[in-house]
Amino acid sequence: GLGRGVAERLGGMGANVVLAARRADALEDVATRIRAAGGTAIVVPTDVAEAGQVEQLARATLERFGRIDVWINNAGVGAIGRFEDVPLEDHARIVDVNLKGVIYGSHVALRQFRQQGSGNLVNLGSVESVIPLAYHASYASTKAAILGLGRALNEELRLAQLDRVHVTTIMPWATDTEFFNQAANY
Repeated sequence: GLGRGVAERLGGMGANVVLAARRADALEDVATRIRAAGGTAIVVPTDVAEAGQVEQLARATLERFGRIDVWINNAGVGAIGRFEDVPLEDHARIVDVNLKGVIYGSHVALRQFRQQGSGNLVNLGSVESVIPLAYHASYASTKAAILGLGRALNEELRLAQLDRVHVTTIMPWATDTEFFNQAANY
């Protein structure tokens, strides 16, 4: 999806890329493509819904590369259906991955950026951050929260006068990725 495309593009431009997702085999495939294009990539299997695993991701990155210049929070899951027909455990998983995962990643990244004095945090929202769609209630809610998080973090950085630390929220429209094949459908 989007993460794969961004990782391959960055690797092709010579960036050191750290790949994180739950499926190590998919990560290894992307890492192989990056290396074949002359880039550097490491694989750190991570469930972003687990704060400890996100902390380990940051540690592994720092151990290998010594710093973090860009952190991209891109994980996302969804369930499509009437709000009351989607089981509560699916709503909870969407919040755990889409919102808590971004909070966990943002937390470790911003701590590191403050220490370094610079860095770029990129959070993937969605057009649904501002224009929610029917049958996507939890997904749209988490994406709206990501936009709010980014705005609040930027205010904190402004007040701290950290002008070399940046937070960006990207809000793409529906894209032809695996998302719709993997989203729960009710």
